Amino acid sequence: MHQPTAPTTTIQLHNQHPAIIALSQADPKLARLIELIGELTLTPSFRPYESLVMSIISQQLSAKAALTIKTRVNQLIPSITPEDVLATDEEAIRQCGVSYPKIRYIRDLSAKVLSGEVMLDQLQDVDTAELLKQLTSVKGIGVWTAEMFLIFTLGRPDILSLGDAGLQRAARWLHALPERPDKNYLAVAADGWAPYRSFGSLYLWRAIDTGLVDSGLPVEACEKPEQE
Repeated sequence: MHQPTAPTTTIQLHNQHPAIIALSQADPKLARLIELIGELTLTPSFRPYESLVMSIISQQLSAKAALTIKTRVNQLIPSITPEDVLATDEEAIRQCGVSYPKIRYIRDLSAKVLSGEVMLDQLQDVDTAELLKQLTSVKGIGVWTAEMFLIFTLGRPDILSLGDAGLQRAARWLHALPERPDKNYLAVAADGWAPYRSFGSLYLWRAIDTGLVDSGLPVEACEKPEQE
C-alpha cells in the first residue's frame, strides 16, 4: 500500500536554536518579537498525502465544519491512501460533506501521487521549487496551500508565503513600514531572514494570535503576552 511518510522530529525553536540565533542577529525587531513570544514548537506530519487531502477538504470552510467533514471522511476511509481514496465511491465521499469539485481535486492528487508526478514518497530528494511546481499542478492546490504544506507538514525552514495576508499585515507592523503600492511588506521585512524564513513567519503568525499586531504599539513597546 502506498503510504509515503515524512520525518516527524519536532522542531523546538528556542533562544539557543541556530535558526533563532541567526534570525535574531539578522533582524533586531524580529529578535524583540522572539523575546516576547518565547519558544515555539513545530511538529511535521508523518502522513503528507493525508495532510494534503485534509487541506483540500478544509478550503473555504470554518474550522468547525472542516473538522466535522474530515472526521466523517476518516470514518469512511480509515487509511487515507491514494489507493483507498480512488477505490472509494464518489457518492459515499460526497455524503461526508465533501463537494464534488473537492472530490475531483482529491482524486487528481491521488492519481498524480501514484503516477509519481507528485513525489510524496521521495520528499527528501525534491527541492522546494520543484515540489511547489508538482503540488500546484494538482487541481485545487494553489501556491498558498502548497506553501502551508511545506511549512507545517514538512517543516521546511525557508518558505516565505507572500500571498498570506496575515503575514503581510504582521510584517508591516513589525517594521513599522509605510504604505506600499504593491502591499508586499513581507519581502521587505524578511529580507535578511533566509535560510529560516518559515520560522520567522511562525513568529509573525503568533504575533497576530496573541494580539500584538493589533495592540497599536511598536514591537519595542509591547509587553510579553499572557501564555495560554
